[in-house]
Amino acid sequence: MKGMVVKLGKKIPIVAIVGPTATGKTALSIELAKHYNGEIISCDSMQIYKGLDIGTAKPTEDELSQATHHLIGFADIEQNFSVSDYVGVASKKIETIFNRGKKSILVGGTGLYARSLLTGLSFEDNSRDERIRESLEKKAEENGENFLYDKLREIDSEAASKIHPNNLKRVIRALEYFECTGEKFSVQAENSKEIESNFNYVMVCLAFRDRQKLYDRINSRVDKMMEMGLLEEAKTFYEQVSSMKQTPTAAQAIGYKELFPFFTGEVSLVDAVDKLKMETRRYAKRQLTWFKKEKNINFIYLDDFDFLDEVLNEIIKIIDNSEIFAS
Repeated sequence: MKGMVVKLGKKIPIVAIVGPTATGKTALSIELAKHYNGEIISCDSMQIYKGLDIGTAKPTEDELSQATHHLIGFADIEQNFSVSDYVGVASKKIETIFNRGKKSILVGGTGLYARSLLTGLSFEDNSRDERIRESLEKKAEENGENFLYDKLREIDSEAASKIHPNNLKRVIRALEYFECTGEKFSVQAENSKEIESNFNYVMVCLAFRDRQKLYDRINSRVDKMMEMGLLEEAKTFYEQVSSMKQTPTAAQAIGYKELFPFFTGEVSLVDAVDKLKMETRRYAKRQLTWFKKEKNINFIYLDDFDFLDEVLNEIIKIIDNSEIFAS
C-alpha cells in the first residue's frame, strides 16, 4: 500500500501521527523517532500547559527520556493560546529540527492544529460544520434563544459579553466554533488569515474498527489516571482557576472540568469520574469525525493487529512508500 502524501515542491517533510485519545500515539511516535532519527512535536492543545500532566496524558519522564519532545508544558495555565499561536511556534520548531538534520514527528489529537499547520487552510474554513449549526438551531427552537446564550456564557463568558443575547446567529456561530475546534470563540479571531504551509506530510490516524474497544481503553485509562493522582492534580488546578479574575482556556481541558463539581460538593466522586469517562468518549468520537474528513490520511486500525511491532512496521511501510524522507 502506497501511503498518501502531499508534496508541494521543496518543503520540509514531516510525519503526523494523529487520532483519538487512548490509541497509543505516544508509544508509537517514540519508536518512530528512534527509527528515523527524529524528534517529536506535540499536537495537543492542552498538553502545552504547565501542571496539567496526568489529565492530559503527557508523556512520562521515562518516555520523555527516550526521544526529544517539543511543545509540552511550556505555557502558563492563564495564557490563552490560539491556533495561529500554535502554527507559529510549531513551524519554527520544525524548521530548527530540519536544520539540525533531524526528522519531525508530529503527534497528537488536536485536529485543527494538525490541519492548520500541515495544510495552510484558514482557521475559518476549519471551524464550520453544517450539522453542528443545524443542531444548535434546533435547540434554539426547542428551548428558546436564551438557552444557547446561557450555554455560551458557561463556555466562553468573554465572547458572550460581546454578543447581544438576541443576536442568535452570532451566538450560534460562537458555539459552532467551539464545537468544531475545542477553542473559545474569543481566543481566535473569526476571520483568521490563510497561512502558507511549508511542509510535505504523511498523516497516519490510529483508530479501532470496533468502537467499543476504544471506549474500553478510555475507561481503563481514566481509572489509571485516578490511581496516578489525577484528583489531586485537578484540585490544585481548580484552586488556581478559582482565584483568577477570568476563566482561562485551559479550564476547558477534559480531565479536569468534570471533576470541578466534586470539589464544590455538587456531585459525588463516582459521578464525577463517570462524567469524565463519558466526556472523554464523546471527545474521542469528535476526534474520529474530524480526522475522517481529512483528504490525505492513512488509517491504521489497531484491532487488525496482534502486536505493537506489527502496527509500527505498517506505519513505517506507509512512510517509506511515500518517500517523504527520501533524500
